[in-house]
Amino acid sequence: MGRRAALLATAVGLAACAAGASAAVIQEGNLRITLTSQVQPYKLPRDKTAPIAVFVAGHLQAPGGGIPAQLKRLSVKVNRHGLLQSKGLPVCPISRLEPASSERALASCGDALIGSGQFWAHIVLPDQGAYPSRGRLLIFNGRENGRPVLLTHIFTSNPFFSSFVLTFAIRKIKGTYGTQLSASLPEALGSWGYVDRIKLTLKRRYTYKGKQLSYFNSACPAPKGVKRVVFPLAQASFHFAEGLSLATKVEKACAVSE
Repeated sequence: MGRRAALLATAVGLAACAAGASAAVIQEGNLRITLTSQVQPYKLPRDKTAPIAVFVAGHLQAPGGGIPAQLKRLSVKVNRHGLLQSKGLPVCPISRLEPASSERALASCGDALIGSGQFWAHIVLPDQGAYPSRGRLLIFNGRENGRPVLLTHIFTSNPFFSSFVLTFAIRKIKGTYGTQLSASLPEALGSWGYVDRIKLTLKRRYTYKGKQLSYFNSACPAPKGVKRVVFPLAQASFHFAEGLSLATKVEKACAVSE
């Protein structure tokens, strides 16, 4: 349950980085994802990036009843006007998060924290029904094989203590979208649980060599002479079991601050 809840929760949060105060519903067959999100501030520079904070809530459900399909893979592409900046930010080794409670993870890697939130889920055990669960979600700046990654840590104590870590690879791409984040959930890590809803805040400012920096940044790419614009900041693809896929482009409205 932890792996699946964390993976979908992080996917929802990253996809929502593109939205202003907005809501979106994605549905295919008996699977529906509802997103509500907000990005602050509304006004951003035209020709350079500035720090942003992202607030998101998500809800996963099977409208026809039963257990939602299991998430296997996901990809989130971020517009080239958005920037994930980790230079000088402390790095959390994955060994400090496996296993660990939320408190221990923060004590070990609090200086590498870039996002946090909560999730609500159900653990479905064979022949035992579904058990409601609630836990904490933490996202840390990490590194794997010398490359930057996002480490998603999830912890729950109900109905039993459990913690998991999921790794999101980050790579540069060309075109409208300049950065891609991706993660996979191998069959060996499958579970019987499903997430109901999440709330997540993505925000981190820090100081490096006397300069104030932010992990999450964006510009407002309005053409000259135009003060407000709506543009696609992210494209998200969700791949579930049984060949089911959902994809969406999330847009951000912004105004030029200078």
